[in-house]
Amino acid sequence: MARANSRQRLGPLILGRATARPRGRLQWYAYLSILPALCFVALFAVYPVAFSVRLATHRYVLTDPHNHPFEGLRNVAEVLGSYYFRRAGLTTLTFTASVVASVLAFGVTVSHYLNRPGRLAGFLRVAILLPWAIPVVMAGIIWKWIFNGNYGVLNALLVSLGLIPSYVSWFGNPILAPLTLVIAHVWKWGPLAAIMCLATLQAVPRDLYESAHIDGGSGWAAFRYITLPFLRPTLLILLILETVGGFVTFDLVYVMTGGGPGDATSLLSWFAYAEIFRFLDLGKGAALAFIIAAVTLGLSLVYVRLLRLEALYS
Repeated sequence: MARANSRQRLGPLILGRATARPRGRLQWYAYLSILPALCFVALFAVYPVAFSVRLATHRYVLTDPHNHPFEGLRNVAEVLGSYYFRRAGLTTLTFTASVVASVLAFGVTVSHYLNRPGRLAGFLRVAILLPWAIPVVMAGIIWKWIFNGNYGVLNALLVSLGLIPSYVSWFGNPILAPLTLVIAHVWKWGPLAAIMCLATLQAVPRDLYESAHIDGGSGWAAFRYITLPFLRPTLLILLILETVGGFVTFDLVYVMTGGGPGDATSLLSWFAYAEIFRFLDLGKGAALAFIIAAVTLGLSLVYVRLLRLEALYS
């Protein structure tokens, strides 16, 4: 009896010792399995960020390649105190607010039309994705040709309709040039917002609209109390995407306006490009890139907090 009891007591201990080694081997095997992916991420993600931190905290001017003293946050302070940063920051905020409002309005409006039954609506659900599938650089080239002041199709159309007396230099006007960027951005990213809103609208029960119609509710009341509550989470996600996209927009500026006329379309991303490739100051360019990243990250955290509150009280 004593031997049987001792075997029963030692059984779990012996089993634990027997299974300890295989578990450890499995853990090492799991780590070794993901090691190539970790090395890949470290090479193409961690190292560039670490090197950018070094650039931002040192003096890196390509006209003086052998002098790289440590400057701490001096590059950040000089960038924040410059006139170009204040001007580019205001332009970026205006552009971002314009594209966010325009894309959301486009998505809600177009999705309502696409949600209707019919062959034309079914065809447009597929055709509307074509602008979104076009690369951003190609979209910028298309709209640069459309808004061209000498041979642009928009000027030709407006002149033929008698809406303008002569061709307009869209990219030469400091008020119209930012408008061309907003139009091109909405044309490129508006279809994605429309499809996301359409997917949400198709999940709304039709019985709710029928009940609202029977009770005498107007179309605006149905939109406010039925459609909008369902669309709110989707609109918050689009708000995050478009805010980040507006702050880091560079392709359209580079292709269409080049930051001009003057500094009318010089966004923060264009300012960072100019610091590195025109003024050859890698330190200030990296510092400005981190400032842009910090602003977008802060706004994203605020929006994510809003999403959590939306999920909590919905």
